Amino acid sequence: MAASSKKFQKKKSNEGKPKFNKASKKQFKTKKDGAVKSEAVALQLEDDVPDFPRGGGSSLSKHERDEIRAEVDAEFEAEELTSKKNKRKKSQKKIQAMPDDLGSLFGDGITGKLPRYANKITLKNISPGMKLWGVVAEVNEKDLVISLPGGLRGLVRAGDALDPVVSNKVENNEGDFLKNIFYPGQLVSCIVLQLDDDKKETGKRKIWLSLRLSLLHKGFTLDAVQEGMVLTGYVISIEDHGYMLHFGLSSFTGFLRKDGHAESKDVEVRTGQFLQGVIKSIDKTRKVVNLSSDPDTVSKCVTKDLKGISIDLLIPGMLINASVRSTLENGIMLSFLTYFTGTVDMCHLQNKFPNKNWKDDYNQNKKVNARILFIDPSTRAVGLTLNPHLVHNKAPPSHVNIGDIFDQSKVVRVDRGFGLLLEIPSKPVSTPAYVNVSDVAEEEVRKLEKKFKEGTQVRVRILGFRHLEGLATGILKASAFEGPVFTHSDVKPGMVVKAKVIALDSFGAIVQFPGGVKALCPTRHMSEFEIAKPGKKFKVGAELVFRVLGCKSKRITVTYKKTLVKSKLGIISSYAEATEGLVTHGWITKIEKHGFFVRFYNGVQGFAPRSELGLGPGDDPNSMFHVGQVVKCRVTGSSPASRHINLSLQMRPMRISEDDMVKLGSIVSGVVEGLTSSAVVINVNSKARLKGMISNEHLADHHERAALLKSILKPGYKFDQLLVLDIEGNNIVLSAKFSLISSAEQLPSDISQIRPNTVVHGYVCNLIETGCFVRFLGRLTGFSPRSKVTEFL
Repeated sequence: MAASSKKFQKKKSNEGKPKFNKASKKQFKTKKDGAVKSEAVALQLEDDVPDFPRGGGSSLSKHERDEIRAEVDAEFEAEELTSKKNKRKKSQKKIQAMPDDLGSLFGDGITGKLPRYANKITLKNISPGMKLWGVVAEVNEKDLVISLPGGLRGLVRAGDALDPVVSNKVENNEGDFLKNIFYPGQLVSCIVLQLDDDKKETGKRKIWLSLRLSLLHKGFTLDAVQEGMVLTGYVISIEDHGYMLHFGLSSFTGFLRKDGHAESKDVEVRTGQFLQGVIKSIDKTRKVVNLSSDPDTVSKCVTKDLKGISIDLLIPGMLINASVRSTLENGIMLSFLTYFTGTVDMCHLQNKFPNKNWKDDYNQNKKVNARILFIDPSTRAVGLTLNPHLVHNKAPPSHVNIGDIFDQSKVVRVDRGFGLLLEIPSKPVSTPAYVNVSDVAEEEVRKLEKKFKEGTQVRVRILGFRHLEGLATGILKASAFEGPVFTHSDVKPGMVVKAKVIALDSFGAIVQFPGGVKALCPTRHMSEFEIAKPGKKFKVGAELVFRVLGCKSKRITVTYKKTLVKSKLGIISSYAEATEGLVTHGWITKIEKHGFFVRFYNGVQGFAPRSELGLGPGDDPNSMFHVGQVVKCRVTGSSPASRHINLSLQMRPMRISEDDMVKLGSIVSGVVEGLTSSAVVINVNSKARLKGMISNEHLADHHERAALLKSILKPGYKFDQLLVLDIEGNNIVLSAKFSLISSAEQLPSDISQIRPNTVVHGYVCNLIETGCFVRFLGRLTGFSPRSKVTEFL
């Protein structure tokens, strides 16, 4: 009976706790003190159970019950003895369990047992419905990147940035409206929509957020708001005397007078923009609240204690009066608004450099001003911040850049099993930085307190920056100071780097530079020739040499094509670098009848016309070249303004004297060299040894005669008179039409030679439904409408 009663009591003690409060479970299983206390409570509860509980009497005698209790006491003493013997073995497990303890969430109000650790948002416990305070880190065309508590990053799709009633009024200028409303460093309140597993990186999750006020203000009514409360609203319309605000609710709207809007005169207020203001008056008849947005007033306005206030009315960023209830292992617990408690982790204390004696600054019942950092309605967990910048409603400034190296950084605090807090000597003020235990040395460091002492100086490199906390993350490993690439800003087009293959997919390989920066090697760039499957060298873990193709934003692409990697020629990474005469390597991206396109670095591309490919008159470019092929080419001309580059595969232009030059419109002779299905190849009789081509249509004035002549032509046949219609490099376009040859002197080659109402000779080069195109010498072309063509028929 006693044993069964004990199980019942254990089960009952776990009721009412959040399902994902893993810390409480681990403490019960792994921590000696927690286990002893739980057992003791269970035994104490046993003693309170009457011998004849409700529902019936016991069938055991008093002697039998005493024996069972004695057995339970013996088991308890044995477990306690075993626990003491295994204390050293379990100490390591205890340290490993601490991160989960730190990441657990609780929200039992101001009653019940005090927690050991402060609430902290992690990827393990973040869930849909949570309300978070964040800082806009990036404003992109289609989304926003938000820096969240705990160093997390969330994404806001453009459609989730505004409520539909407001987004319909915002002019969507090709998706750039986000840049007109949001800016980096802007504090925003957001709500978690969903979490997706990152397909590119196993174990990582994407946090999708919404900034819609209809979700954040859900539960607000006109009766719930009061004078002195701070509210955020969208500018739904701009009037002569002020701005109409929308709070995401249909129950009431807001109005902010222009004389009450004390923002900078340089900042233009736009429709859809977020404005924050203090309620000055409430017109319940018209259901309108009047606000003032004076920054100083807004930053100092404290949320008043309301009767029966619910957790739904708490919004991230609210300023509250709070008092210290207790200090925790990694922060403090505060009580506020009568009914609520919240915790502050060490990253959000008033002193940004808290040392080992930081608890002395927070005596019980000490009064402080704090802002709400996050709310989890499901567990009623509330996180708070005492950060001076955030308390004044401003994001902490950043005085360091990723990749910066600081040689004289001071160790402020050593957290056993976790890491180091450093003071970075940045300008104009010092910056706090935290180094995780895994980043302090190449080898595993088990006892940080022995290797690092408070007050000593270390060399650190900045890994990242938590915009909301104003906290940098660093690394002390010697390997972090080696190699040319540490951050995305270090990557330059054309640089040759060594990288490790970390993943393979159908679209290519993901590679990682020694500094941790990742890049993509597309499938077509994994080999010199186009292949269906990656080569044998591309295996996860293999270290290979690549060349950077481009770096757009944070998307880096590299190539493994040997010709490009080993090339010693100069590169083209911008249209301005394409100087005439420059010889470089590129790769073919598209082949057409009249030439092909060549791609260089950073997305720059040029065009090589057929005449500069070194092909014979009858050769097909598709049969001689293939997409993805690396070619050596020469720049023959460029126009950076129009983003055009002309290329040639002939490294040296042929030098022909003026006497040897064949001129446009001249009459030449030649010998048939060969025949193709569409043309006749001619060796032109000149000192320059030029080749020409006569298309089948230009063998005679009439199609029947042209077809007959083509059927009897053989190599060696001589043409005494041929008209030079066009010159493409060293190739010449010829015509054997007698009508054109006889009027060669009258054929125009420039538009300046044509006068209205004059008769000129030409040939039809194309027919369309509305008329025909007439070609003269060179590329000079005219158009005759269908109604005008009939006059000559």
